[in-house]
Amino acid sequence: MQGDSPLKSLDNKKLGPFLTEMEYWPKKRVGHFDVSIFIQNKKGRRSCSPVVSGIFSKGNRIQHIFPWFDIHYIDQIDFGGKNPVKLSEKGSLTIDLFRWIGRVIPSGGMIFLSYLTDILWGMKSELHEFTRQSLSLSSLRIPPAATPLGYLLFMSGCRNIKSEAYDVQGSGRLAGEKSLNTSYEVMFSQKLFKQLRLYLNQEPNSEFAQLEKTCRSQGTIILNTIKKELISTNRNR
Repeated sequence: MQGDSPLKSLDNKKLGPFLTEMEYWPKKRVGHFDVSIFIQNKKGRRSCSPVVSGIFSKGNRIQHIFPWFDIHYIDQIDFGGKNPVKLSEKGSLTIDLFRWIGRVIPSGGMIFLSYLTDILWGMKSELHEFTRQSLSLSSLRIPPAATPLGYLLFMSGCRNIKSEAYDVQGSGRLAGEKSLNTSYEVMFSQKLFKQLRLYLNQEPNSEFAQLEKTCRSQGTIILNTIKKELISTNRNR
């Protein structure tokens, strides 16, 4: 990982009819950057606020700390008009964005994703609301990866997804870890596969029908993806 080139790779990426516009500034702590990703429309106008803001760290090889990205995702694009656009309601654009973000983090690195962003920014976001509900209703036994924000971490390339971020990053975050090598990839995937299978085999709770529908749909996609990955890995061994 040389310089700050990985962050530059997030600039001018096509997301459907939009383009990303990246801004970052070095912090006092060496190797750390304040990051904002804005969205540009067809007319070249930049969104009033970023869709992603946070802190990126290049890590510390001497201390065996891998790169990490601590993120607030703001699921709302406002170009100054009356009707802000929700990126998550525009097909796969949010997933595409997180796939780009995932490429910035190498094997062994982590992405922290806040599920309190909607409260802090004073906006309405089903992604954040459903994630909080899923984590607070332990009786539903929804794996963190199957929550709306956990699903985005999975799509970014993380295979070990936890409901509690490490203390150094504070609370109110999901933590997604990218596999260090093939052995970790298999271990993380097998663990996640078991979690999802147990969840999907239990009867859904009708009291939380929409929440269950969302998480079960995402959980099924992840389960099928992991199954294919494990089969491919076993064949190549």
